[in-house]
Amino acid sequence: MTTETPQQTDEFYIGSAPIPPSYRRFLFQFIPLLLLGVALFVFFFPNLHNQFNAGRIQGVQELEGLLVADPVPHLVVPRPGDTAANVPFSRYILSGTGKTGPKGDVPDNLGQWVKLSGIVVSRNQLSVIAVRSTEVIDPPAGVNPNSTGGTSLGQYTLAGEILDGKCYPGIMKPGQGKTHRSCAIRCISGGVPAVFRVQNNRDDVLYFLLADLEGKAVNDRILDLVADPIEITGEVIQYDDMFVVQADPASYRRM
Repeated sequence: MTTETPQQTDEFYIGSAPIPPSYRRFLFQFIPLLLLGVALFVFFFPNLHNQFNAGRIQGVQELEGLLVADPVPHLVVPRPGDTAANVPFSRYILSGTGKTGPKGDVPDNLGQWVKLSGIVVSRNQLSVIAVRSTEVIDPPAGVNPNSTGGTSLGQYTLAGEILDGKCYPGIMKPGQGKTHRSCAIRCISGGVPAVFRVQNNRDDVLYFLLADLEGKAVNDRILDLVADPIEITGEVIQYDDMFVVQADPASYRRM
């Protein structure tokens, strides 16, 4: 006498029929895991990849201020109101409308008070203007351009990353790290200010412009270090709300 083993058949889903039990079990397990995965992705991915850059494009604006050449071209804008307890000026680094430094009449008007038109992009305390035009104007009454000199804060050793001062504030996302290296090199080699991003163990972020020992830009001398973790030892100088670290580029150390 032989006993036949019941044949195993896979459940086949028919749209007009009830969902088979095995399908329901799978969906009850899979959907919560999918929702959990999405939540973890949203929470951790921006911190890992910086895709959702906190910077923002503020559109075309007109600002009046003093055009300064070193260490990179930037605009010094008097702050309104009583600034006795704060820095009296805001400083905006300048770029061109593409992957270049500011062009047009900016080089001819350095050292002059101007009305400047451009696209303002900012992230935290870092702001850049993609310059469209400048027009020489008279200095405002009671404002002394000589009061914009820097103050030495001493020698420091800083660890961080070199990035370009246009994409990182918000033009590109992400604007830092290995994924942005080639774009940052193109921008910096084209004259966009190089910015040194430093983050301490309390997650405070500071930005420094880079200058050599003579206070000049170092763009073409640090291209091979862009997007790598590096250490710089040099003199930190504060210009109102802008900080500059002066050091010999040859002394920059890859970590």
